[in-house]
Amino acid sequence: MSHRLINALRQTLSESLDLRKSRLESFCTLVVGLILARSVNLSHLAVHFANRAQIASNYRRLQRFLEQTRLDGGAIAGLVVALAGKSKGPWLLALDRTNWKFGRYEINFLMLALVRGRCALPLFWQVLDKQGASSARERKDFIAALRRIFPDQPVKALLADREFLGREWLKALQDHRIPFVVRLRDNTHIRLESGHSKPMRYFFAALRKGQCRYLARPHAIGCHDRPDNPRLALAATRLASGELLIVATDLKPRHALALYRKRWRIETLFADLKSRGFNLEDTHITHPRRIEKLLAAIALAYAWVVTLARRQLGAKPIPTKTHQRPAKSIFRYGFDQFRKRATLNSNTFLHPVITALHGIKPLKAP
Repeated sequence: MSHRLINALRQTLSESLDLRKSRLESFCTLVVGLILARSVNLSHLAVHFANRAQIASNYRRLQRFLEQTRLDGGAIAGLVVALAGKSKGPWLLALDRTNWKFGRYEINFLMLALVRGRCALPLFWQVLDKQGASSARERKDFIAALRRIFPDQPVKALLADREFLGREWLKALQDHRIPFVVRLRDNTHIRLESGHSKPMRYFFAALRKGQCRYLARPHAIGCHDRPDNPRLALAATRLASGELLIVATDLKPRHALALYRKRWRIETLFADLKSRGFNLEDTHITHPRRIEKLLAAIALAYAWVVTLARRQLGAKPIPTKTHQRPAKSIFRYGFDQFRKRATLNSNTFLHPVITALHGIKPLKAP
């Protein structure tokens, strides 16, 4: 039944992606195959082509697609948002990086995701040609793309972990009117009015587990006295592990910790892209641009199964276990539903999967 799903997806995407027919079919086969095979192995995905060609020929066809095709990242981001449906109010964004090793190669990519409910949807990503942290320029490219593709979309906040600091980066967020909540290391310094600086942990050392403290008056962040040091409000709590969680924000600090907890959605997204879902780490592809095209297919597959789950569940919650947590995530529920329905030779069972694509009005890149 995969050919029916591929055809439905091809009809949906034909007006949004500037790809010739054979390339569009390859892309749609990638998307559907990723879900059904639960694998990024091209030999497993090649069997889903609805043709009489040899599997080896279809395998080479997928290789050529990843090598030669140009995909519009803005169009993909627009499709992910359109597939997920409109949301009321400003967006909550999360920025993070994940990496793994394949032999002597370090696969290292940066991602900006849209946090919606209990999920995070991939919007923009870049495979970095290096190990370690991203640069301010690479992060600023995401913000420029966000404002180009979604120029009128308000942002509630951008959430980021400790590695995403820096004067240039935070200034860029403020220039684009994007509020943020960024975690700080406890040895980061605050400038005092006396001209001296002290590490963050000095101000929050007395906090007990579960307690919070807020410094609403903006403080200059950094050990050196520089006019471009960001001046930000602070919020802190002591975790059950005894570790201090300190965030800096240009919002009201009393809301910052609750917002920052939602950053965990992007960590869950990474787990879904890897061992809990598509097994991205199993890919033998190492070329950065080819991995980015594979991620484009995964992003649409992810949005599709999440949309299916939300439509199937409606207002009904996922059953909880004895520890009062959901038995499955939204993603896993949709992932399992999609694969189960695709195995049944029944129009009735496939109908919800296909109708999850209906009504998409893609946002086209200017």
